[in-house]
Amino acid sequence: MSDSTREPLGRVGATLFAIAVHLVLLAFLVLSFRWSRVDTSYVLKSQDHVIQAFMVGPRPAPRPHPVPAPPQKVAPEPAPPTPKVSVPKGPSQAVLARARQKALEAAHAKAQALAQAKAQAKAQAKAQAKAQAKAKAKAKAKAFAKAKAVAAAKKKVALKVAARKAAQAAHLAKLKAEEQKAVAQARANLARHIAQSAERAQKRLAAAKAARLAAKGIVDRYKALIEASVSAAWVPVPGAQGLHCTVLVQLIAGGQVLSARIVTSSGSAVFDRSVIAAIYSAAPLPVPRSPTQLSYLNPLTFVFTAPKGFAP
Repeated sequence: MSDSTREPLGRVGATLFAIAVHLVLLAFLVLSFRWSRVDTSYVLKSQDHVIQAFMVGPRPAPRPHPVPAPPQKVAPEPAPPTPKVSVPKGPSQAVLARARQKALEAAHAKAQALAQAKAQAKAQAKAQAKAQAKAKAKAKAKAFAKAKAVAAAKKKVALKVAARKAAQAAHLAKLKAEEQKAVAQARANLARHIAQSAERAQKRLAAAKAARLAAKGIVDRYKALIEASVSAAWVPVPGAQGLHCTVLVQLIAGGQVLSARIVTSSGSAVFDRSVIAAIYSAAPLPVPRSPTQLSYLNPLTFVFTAPKGFAP
């Protein structure tokens, strides 16, 4: 509470305290009066004036009654004279008027103090309500700002998520395009490799075919020369007319015979042995100098037939 609020409340408290002190004094004066019944039979009464007396202050203590003594046979004494009772006078009308005026003033001051306190309480309640309304408005504005900030943060996060998703989609699309390009390139490379392989295979086949043709030519040529050499070295045997056998010959460089054997017999052992002897006798046989061309002849298989015009 502020100092301006405490100061009016202090004045109100002092006013209420003064009113309470006056009321206590007034009550003490009123209660201090003791009303008693006074024997006013001896007072003369008239039709015009009626005097009512009351005592102000403490009531005198009653006088103790004498204890009657036992009767004695004595002479009676004369009765004492009756004392006169003094009637105390009450407060004057001026005093009562002043007391009433003070009471009215105190009541009026109390009412004013109560009204002022009520007005102050009302103003304080109004200020408190205004402060509460201001606090509520401030809290509402703060909550609205917080909600707005939360919404902005959520929107920012949503934008970031959307941007991240878009970047991921673009990256995936790029990867897919690169993958498709790589697949197309791989397919093109594979097709080119297949074409090159096919071309090389065709070239190898052509070369092999040419080699086979060349080898066949070489084999045929040297085969004829070897058969002629063997025929020239063969020694005719009886009964050899019309006979033939297949011979397998392994040659080495220089035309030397490494081995010779009958693959298909003529049916005549003498003829077969004569053919093997002619092969070895004809050595060195005519062979090419190139090891590659010689490899075409090894092993050399040919059919030896008895020369025509042979007469046993």
